[in-house]
Amino acid sequence: MKFCTSCGQKMEHNSPFCKGCGAKHETKEPTRTGASSASMPSLSSLSKKTKILIGSALLVLILCVSLYKVGEAYTDKAKLMENFEEQLEKGNTDELLSLLSTKEDSGEIKKKNVGALVGFLKENPDMEETLIAHLKDNARTFDEKAVTASADTSETQQLVTLEKRGKKFFIYDNYELVLQPFPMTIYTNYDDLTFYVDGKEVKPSSVDGDMVTIGSYIPGDYDVKAVLKSDFVQLEKKTEINHVGPTGTDLMFDIDYVRVNTNVAGSSVFVNGKDTGMKVDKEKSIEIGPVLTDGSMTVQLKKDMPFGKIESEDTPIDSSRLTLGLTLSDKDKEQVKEGLKRHFLNLSKALANQDGKFLKDDSNDVSEYVSSSFEDMTESDWKTIGYISSIEVDTDDLYLEDIEGRWYASLPVRTSWMQDEVYSGDSVSLSEQSAENSYSLTFNNDKWSVESWGYIWSFDDEHAEEIKVDTTALKKQLESSSAFTNMNEEQAAGDVESFVESYISSSVQAINERDYSMIAGDIDSSSEYSTTVSDYIDYLDKKGITEDLVNVDVEKVETLDDGSFYVYTFEEYNIHYDDGTSKYKSFDGKYKVTSTSSGLKMYDLVSTEEVESKDL
Repeated sequence: MKFCTSCGQKMEHNSPFCKGCGAKHETKEPTRTGASSASMPSLSSLSKKTKILIGSALLVLILCVSLYKVGEAYTDKAKLMENFEEQLEKGNTDELLSLLSTKEDSGEIKKKNVGALVGFLKENPDMEETLIAHLKDNARTFDEKAVTASADTSETQQLVTLEKRGKKFFIYDNYELVLQPFPMTIYTNYDDLTFYVDGKEVKPSSVDGDMVTIGSYIPGDYDVKAVLKSDFVQLEKKTEINHVGPTGTDLMFDIDYVRVNTNVAGSSVFVNGKDTGMKVDKEKSIEIGPVLTDGSMTVQLKKDMPFGKIESEDTPIDSSRLTLGLTLSDKDKEQVKEGLKRHFLNLSKALANQDGKFLKDDSNDVSEYVSSSFEDMTESDWKTIGYISSIEVDTDDLYLEDIEGRWYASLPVRTSWMQDEVYSGDSVSLSEQSAENSYSLTFNNDKWSVESWGYIWSFDDEHAEEIKVDTTALKKQLESSSAFTNMNEEQAAGDVESFVESYISSSVQAINERDYSMIAGDIDSSSEYSTTVSDYIDYLDKKGITEDLVNVDVEKVETLDDGSFYVYTFEEYNIHYDDGTSKYKSFDGKYKVTSTSSGLKMYDLVSTEEVESKDL
């Protein structure tokens, strides 16, 4: 059977012409080369439809070959390595994150993991060179000895490995750069610990003595915590591990039993701010533990008292023996300061009046020590008189103590007094005197009262707190008291006489020197006499008058009801005038002298009367 090559109709086997179109066909004998070959139609003899089919097939074949080559290039391990090396050199963590993979059991790779890898390799350039060299060796020899995802890479020392993982697009070998996990080892000195990595509890994969492997992790910074539960508190030890490659980190617990000594029995024990339910024994001591002794834990003692809540500082546990002192809150310390102020004000009033009954003012409790001390100051020929002028306390150093059921608060106190120790018949001359003592107060009837005091070596200026007092009112209280007046009345007349004689002599010198300051300190500052004297000196200066004191006699000293004195004098002078003349003059004078806390002072020249005058 054959067909017409022109029109395609069937032809008779032996006919040389086509019955359909009349085309002539020649019949040739096939060429034989040992065996007969099939005759192939020429391209020109193919139909249009056949040509289209053949062309389409060739186009599909070319497209498939091109796509294969593109896919082959896309999955080429050499190009993968080249890109990895380039991005690693740039430190481009975002691109590296897209290039790297992890093992199935290593968790999701994050930017911080890539950052840890890059940071490590930048700090260790030799390691980076070694890694790149190994990866290139892997790539070159992959067909001979491939590292696959199923292969055991747990023993590899490479941070990144090249692995063949299945097919891509069902055709090509898939190659991936795998960020390898490495074991994280903890060295510790305590068993039965619970470990946490980034807040998640993990089970150790192996334990060998003090070496605990808590799993394998890809590079990164990890927060690792070991937890130990004791009878009354949970102990923790934390660290941050920069894990690149196998790492070993110490997490040692400085654990011990700690002896705590204190000043208050029955105090509640708090560790890390939590009440342990333990109480300090009657010997004022307690043992707690096991606890960390590296300072990461704290212990504090607290107790509720009738005078307020007392507590110690929240103290780091850094030793096997600690001493914790419970003290008052800042608010309750104010009550102690009020007790001190009440004591000093009452004592000032009692000294001003020389009467111990004033020690009990404001319902103040007076101890035997305070009463006895006051008697020593007032019941002899030598009497202490004066008033408190300043009070400073150091409440930071306040110490509480229970002695036979009575509570004592002791603290350093620095005081200043305007006072004098006066012998009977002597004048009062106050001066400032300071003292530093430790004052002990007791709590009774809902208030603190001074019990006693004693000497201390020093006072801490840095922590000094002032208790304010009204010194003006205290001075007035003293100078208006009957005791102060009586002491002044008992002053010997000779003291007053001596003062007046000295004053008159000094005033003549001040006149001649034209210097008021020479007698300013002898004049009562509360009087107007200072102005009178100053103006008189200026007047004599303008007139050119000078004087010589010939004689002064104090004829009489009269004590007044207010404790001041009238002093009667007879005075004789030689007076020299600006024109060169001189006269002798005598006068009867009457002066008023006051007795102040600073001693005798001239208050006024009450009157003066000329007795005699004659030329010289």
